[in-house]
Amino acid sequence: MKKKTAGILLGVMVSSMLLSACGSNKAKEAANESVQVEEEGKGERTEEGEKVEAEETAEASDTSASDTGDSDGNVSEGNSSENDTTGSDADHSGDKAEAENDENADTDGTDDTEDTEAPLGKIGLLLSQDDENASVDAKEMTDQIAEGSYEAEVKNADGDAELQISQIQECIDEEVSALIINPVDPYGLADILNTAKEKEIPVISYDKLIQDTAAVNYYASYDTRVIGNEIGKEIVKKMSLDKAQEEKKSYTIEFLMGSPDDNGALFLCNGILEVLQEYLDDGTLVCKSGNTTFDTTGIMRWSESSAKAKLESVLDEFYAEEKTPDIICTAYDGFTYEVQDVLKSAGILPGSEEWPLITGYGSEVQAVKDVAEGELSFTMFMDRKELAKGGAQMAIDYLTGEKVDVKDYSQYDNGVKIVGTFTCTAQMIDKDNYQILVDNGFYLAEMIAPEASPMPVPEEVSPTPEVTVTPEASLTPEGGEPEKKSQVIPKDEPEVSTEEVPAVKDGENQESNSKLQSSGKA
Repeated sequence: MKKKTAGILLGVMVSSMLLSACGSNKAKEAANESVQVEEEGKGERTEEGEKVEAEETAEASDTSASDTGDSDGNVSEGNSSENDTTGSDADHSGDKAEAENDENADTDGTDDTEDTEAPLGKIGLLLSQDDENASVDAKEMTDQIAEGSYEAEVKNADGDAELQISQIQECIDEEVSALIINPVDPYGLADILNTAKEKEIPVISYDKLIQDTAAVNYYASYDTRVIGNEIGKEIVKKMSLDKAQEEKKSYTIEFLMGSPDDNGALFLCNGILEVLQEYLDDGTLVCKSGNTTFDTTGIMRWSESSAKAKLESVLDEFYAEEKTPDIICTAYDGFTYEVQDVLKSAGILPGSEEWPLITGYGSEVQAVKDVAEGELSFTMFMDRKELAKGGAQMAIDYLTGEKVDVKDYSQYDNGVKIVGTFTCTAQMIDKDNYQILVDNGFYLAEMIAPEASPMPVPEEVSPTPEVTVTPEASLTPEGGEPEKKSQVIPKDEPEVSTEEVPAVKDGENQESNSKLQSSGKA
């Protein structure tokens, strides 16, 4: 009987060990399937998974050993009969199976009743400016991050570089899973991001490339060099520069480019000049100020007031006679508003021969209205939603072990490393096609509709005086007296009221238009 009991117990031990091994192999398979395939993101999630798998395997082994020891103990204590021993094992097996069934039932019930799972973690979203772009970024990224089963922690520095550093530190202290940063100062984040790197928190640089640190994993931006090429080509087309080149004509041009600390602004300027350089070289385009490099045309921190001051200085010094160049090429819609103010202050009105070709960048609400009204020649539309979703998805893919969508591994150098970059392109928007922004749902029609011209004030017209016409004299028979010829006898001119006709007020005529305005400048 003892031999038979020992045989039964040995079978239980073997079965337990096989189940443990099977579970271990399945865990290892799952860990291997989650291996990161993208170069920059390789390792972090996999290592964590391997640690968890190892711990689970060890626990399974301990459990097996513990179960074996209990069985041996029961034998040593002895049971009164073979039937008792068998019955006891059967009872324990039944209880264990019942407990497992109850646990599975509880788990299944929980999965069925829960609508959403708890977030896998938080992703810090650090924005630089409190503007229209930031609003789009916050909404689109938050939605995209939520779809990826994470939660967005949104913070806005509103142009304060020191505040942004403290906000990044707060996210690090909260142990966020990743950081997406639109930097206020791309050169001022190296130290704080080294702290993030020590905590193994990946960093996505957004819209502007963070400089001088290896702690940046990826970058999301517009392909500004290509967009610059498109701007240059559109200037060539609209000004017929090839024809002017043949006819030895020339046009004047001035540039207001982006911030010198913005890598994307550099690429934009270079892209424009790559197209226009041949026309500058042969004199078809003449820049009187001589400002034809990024160093001489850049406006620090995209300051609109600085752009206005620079343009005024250039016009005073080099365009005293012409008042304005033929072309003013800008890197930002905000600059175009200042350009228009300067020109109008100088007495140059839209639609006149003196009004130059003005280029924008961004397709802000006001800029598109200016295009519709003919004050701005064209602006470049970049889908902010596409960029925001792309930046958020880079972080999600990195954290979940998916391949990160990198379109450029060559040209985005932050001074320490080449940063893998997700890029978006742009579309030129002018008076002929601006309605596509309504068709694609980016703007409502009333947001970008041109302002209605005020109704003209009717002129006062004096009434025509009435005249009395007498019958014209007719010839009489021979011997008779002729009748007198008719005379035009004007009546007394009636009094004309001197009361002025009330003019139509602009506000009354444009009452409906006021409802069409957007909430503010982008």
